[in-house]
Amino acid sequence: MSITVVILGAGKGTRMKSKKTKILHEIGGIPIYLHALNSTEGLVPSKTLFVTSRDNQALIESLQHFDVKADVVIQDEQLGTGDAVAVALQSLPELTGIVVVLYGDTPFVKTSTLTKLVRSVEQDVPFAFLGFETLHPGNYGRIKLDTEGYIQKITEAKDCNHVDSSLSLCNSGIFCSQVDVLTKLLPQISNENSSGEYYLTDIAHLASEQGIKTRLVQCDEHETLGINTRNDLAVAEHVFQSQMRNRFMSEGVTLIDPNSVYFSIDTKIAPDVVIEPNVKIGKEVSIDTGAVIHSFSYLEGCTISEGAQIGPFARIRASSEISKDAKVGNFVEVKASKLGARTKVSHLSYVGDASVGEETNIGAGTVFCNYDGVSKNKTVVGSQTFIGSNTLLIAPVEIGNEAFTAAGSVINQNVPDHSLGIARKRQKNLLNKAPNHKFRKG
Repeated sequence: MSITVVILGAGKGTRMKSKKTKILHEIGGIPIYLHALNSTEGLVPSKTLFVTSRDNQALIESLQHFDVKADVVIQDEQLGTGDAVAVALQSLPELTGIVVVLYGDTPFVKTSTLTKLVRSVEQDVPFAFLGFETLHPGNYGRIKLDTEGYIQKITEAKDCNHVDSSLSLCNSGIFCSQVDVLTKLLPQISNENSSGEYYLTDIAHLASEQGIKTRLVQCDEHETLGINTRNDLAVAEHVFQSQMRNRFMSEGVTLIDPNSVYFSIDTKIAPDVVIEPNVKIGKEVSIDTGAVIHSFSYLEGCTISEGAQIGPFARIRASSEISKDAKVGNFVEVKASKLGARTKVSHLSYVGDASVGEETNIGAGTVFCNYDGVSKNKTVVGSQTFIGSNTLLIAPVEIGNEAFTAAGSVINQNVPDHSLGIARKRQKNLLNKAPNHKFRKG
């Protein structure tokens, strides 16, 4: 039976107090909605529909940027979840099979949970809602079951009476149904409620009244976490980071102080990597076995090879590759550069737009001057080369193999293999010409 996924993302998220659409805020380095979307991939849907508002161009651009294979459906008026699903189904009048509805602001639902929901509809009943037990229902709708354990009705929190409010079984909003039964009941939904909206949850009561059974599939409460405020966003990031830390440690990564290390969703780390406290790993980072990331380092868009040492207080920026057993020390920044095997940049240097060979030493205070005010230029440094402290390498320039630059040099011409590059004036000592003053004591 074919599966169609409908993701609801038309809400503006005013409680976020942001000009940015709620589901474009990020968790683990990607927009919230991508987490929800990723959880549906295991269902292998034949079609994915993304419902949004006409003025939400930023979301449409984000879908294009991440190459999301989904059809955008415009909900012209925000008339509730029932209307949003109806608009989605109207865009595919010949649709058959099963439809799964979830929310772009609910990032943690598992693929295995959605699969259980789908199986219920494939094998058992026409409708299934995802629910959970909680001691703190808050703004979630309450689920009431009949004597057979099927859903009798779902009441939105703002419409709950005293009896409904006491229920601890809550609705996540995630829903699965057979398309033909859903299209039959959707037009029967009323907007006679405190919000004047068409609630998708009213389907449960309509189905019960007409003898159509609706199954409750339960999950852990954390899977249903919805994001409406900045506080929710912080909680969600905490949940995500905890999951990533536990995953990496279970795979053989040592985290000295797990709670101080932050990852992105696409971080790749091999076993026997050691990460010290207060490290931030941005998007597109791969770290090979035996590498050590020392404290207060920041990595993004880079590859760290086997046995490499990074930091402390190092920054490795996008398009950088640190080769086997290389060292990037304290207060060093590397950007769009490759450092060869066993090469060392131990302290206080900037390496930008460069290719550095193997077993080369970059002295303290070296700056690869890659930008001339108009364009970026490349520096090439050979293998087994020594760059003296406080050298300025003015790109474009090439330093050969087994070459040297003298400390304090400004190098703007190529240095051949086995050669010493010096670019500084000879020192003069003016005898007895020191300033006539005495240092005060204390």
